[in-house]
Amino acid sequence: MNQTLLAQAKNRAAVFEEFLQIELDQEANASQLAFLDRGIENSPYQAELSNYPIYLEQKPMDFSPYPNRGKVPKINTTYLNFLDPEILQACVCVGRFIDDQFQTIWMIKNALESVQFRTTTKIIAGLNILSQVNTKFPDAKIGNWVFRDPQGRKPDFSFVDAMADIVSYRRKIATSNALSGMLKRFESRSGLERWLIKITGNQNLEFRGDYGEDAFIQNPRLVDAKSQKVLLSAVEDAPRGQNLLSAYDLTRIISMVGWHYHLTPEAQLPGVTWETLKYLIPALGQDTARFVDVALDALGLTDVIYAPVILSKLGHGPSQVRNSIETTYVAFVQFIDRLPSQTGQATQPSRLRTISMTLRGAIPITNFQDYNQESIRLDARMAAEVTEILRRLVSEEFNAIA
Repeated sequence: MNQTLLAQAKNRAAVFEEFLQIELDQEANASQLAFLDRGIENSPYQAELSNYPIYLEQKPMDFSPYPNRGKVPKINTTYLNFLDPEILQACVCVGRFIDDQFQTIWMIKNALESVQFRTTTKIIAGLNILSQVNTKFPDAKIGNWVFRDPQGRKPDFSFVDAMADIVSYRRKIATSNALSGMLKRFESRSGLERWLIKITGNQNLEFRGDYGEDAFIQNPRLVDAKSQKVLLSAVEDAPRGQNLLSAYDLTRIISMVGWHYHLTPEAQLPGVTWETLKYLIPALGQDTARFVDVALDALGLTDVIYAPVILSKLGHGPSQVRNSIETTYVAFVQFIDRLPSQTGQATQPSRLRTISMTLRGAIPITNFQDYNQESIRLDARMAAEVTEILRRLVSEEFNAIA
């Protein structure tokens, strides 16, 4: 590992300026940002996607229970004050195995405020489908699940492929927005909202909106292609509301995905089995936003870590309601490193680093015809703040508040 890069990363202004210069060198614009739109195909971790479930099964010791569903953990409200003012809401959860116990440290910055987190929320409906099917049909193999148009106007396509399309924006099946709207058709809007509340314990969220496009299939069915059994059918539609969640809600959800293998049934996503979830995890690793890749490279860690897992979902765009350009990002990151001690004289045992985070950044704008510069700045800002969070993780600075 390059200790110099890790030390230099403490100069956060310089890190931001370096990322901003990359945006300019690449002639980035709002439609093609240097980091938000980098794509999984340009990630050094693309080849690891199929190994993500295996890596998530690893643990060096036993662990204590993660907070049960519906229980809001004790949260530190001051430690994320280091984040730049352009990051309006944030929640970071660091996990560690110590003395045969799995411990978590929860930190927030305005993280219980219910706001728009844009398309980062798209993964929730897919997890709800997993919960429903695993509960009703525990023997149904996810590899056989296909979406079917009862009208026969669209060919069948797999659940996993649909989730990969939603996360990667690759459009092999349809747009991310249309597919996300379709996934919300398998539970009433109020029912999906109640399901989410029972998981996170946040009573103030609202989750009744879509994503700006009609559902790809308005009344879809989820079918076991092998047995031809209908697993789920669309429910009666209801008036749409908004998607107003907190950074804590999204961090809780992504952490329950990443740490699922180590959790008690009372702490897991309800009904979801690891055998099902592990087939979905590589799809969740295909986000086009590669802020973590950039951060690990800036910290000189790319060639040092092994068994990496990066699950994430971006959100980005202008809001004329809030007069701002916004970027949202939810991520679960895990890797193993073998770093020198702080003195540099000896080598520590390999350490498992595991963290979940949600960030929402915004910059005021008035010109909605051209928001390239603000988008570029916010992209670099998000990369810089993710870099600082991971720097503190590997430097074990978060441990001071445990």
